[in-house]
Amino acid sequence: MKKWFFYLFSLVICFVWLSQDSESQPGYRSKGSSAIAGAEQTSVYPLMFGPGKKVSLGGDHYLIYGFDKKPKLGTLIMKVEIFTKEGKKDTSFEAKADADMPSMRGAHATGDRPFKLSNKGDYLLPIDIVMPGVWEIKLTVLKEGKVIFRGSHRFDV
Repeated sequence: MKKWFFYLFSLVICFVWLSQDSESQPGYRSKGSSAIAGAEQTSVYPLMFGPGKKVSLGGDHYLIYGFDKKPKLGTLIMKVEIFTKEGKKDTSFEAKADADMPSMRGAHATGDRPFKLSNKGDYLLPIDIVMPGVWEIKLTVLKEGKVIFRGSHRFDV
């Protein structure tokens, strides 16, 4: 009987210790916590229609994105074209993207990198695909420094 009581007591102590230890870990938030530190805030990036499809930027503009080749290991060039609703290219925007593997968030993240504007008015960004698996590209489009669009595209390599 004493042995059983000792094991039960030890188990309770372990649970109490583990729950207190998790609260001391960085990034831990209890269920009732509504305050989120600036570094922990994440923006929502809804899935975009597939490459080659029109993606609305709101009222007057849309974008079409694609890649220079089928995604595979190595360097992949993402191309974004922004058009007015009349179909005329508009290069007055700024575009940024972050590529990462959702299953290993942060391990292969490129960070927000700006697209370069080509002479043809295309926004281009090289992305290094360093291992097989599911990848996600988070695209942000800005106008005069203000975010007007966020979207993401996932693909498997």
